[in-house]
Amino acid sequence: MTTATESEIRWQELLRRLATLFAMTDLQRFDDARVDVASDVLHDDGVEPRSFAVLHHLDRALAVKDEVTSPICVAFQRVRSTLRWRQNSSYARADFLDGYAYCELVGPGGHRKRDDVALGVLLLGPHVIYPEHAHPAAETYIVLSGCAQWRQGDGIWRAREPGERIRHASMEPHAMRTADEPLLAAYLWQDHLHEGARLLEGGA
Repeated sequence: MTTATESEIRWQELLRRLATLFAMTDLQRFDDARVDVASDVLHDDGVEPRSFAVLHHLDRALAVKDEVTSPICVAFQRVRSTLRWRQNSSYARADFLDGYAYCELVGPGGHRKRDDVALGVLLLGPHVIYPEHAHPAAETYIVLSGCAQWRQGDGIWRAREPGERIRHASMEPHAMRTADEPLLAAYLWQDHLHEGARLLEGGA
């Protein structure tokens, strides 16, 4: 019998806490042999790891939390050195990229490979507008730290605090913006996992 390493235990703790937050009992089965919990190396998809300017805000983002999300932020902190951050390639010339990055923890391109669900985190720096965008996947966000505003179909900006849940239907336009605090939010995608988000014309 193989004993789990400290690194494996930290990953399992983070993923199980996130699965509980999203009430996804299927995601809690990380001991399943189909999921590679023994490696901190992202499966080889030809994408080189990169560092992004927004990561300078990660420490502060992890500190702006509440009682509900604090254990997740602590678990996230324990694996942060192994994370691979990305940006959406379709945003190549967007003007908000210095304040944006995401990390897919579980999914087709994630640290733990699965083809039926994508679970990850979004990081936005202070005073960033993530403009209006849409994607075929249905999406649920849960704010982990920081207070930001979300805008959906009715066009009204609404403040969202740690622990709040935001749902986007398939192809529903939505946007986010931060003020003085960075934002760290967990996301869950279901269906159409290989079709990325696209910025919408005139979105702001």
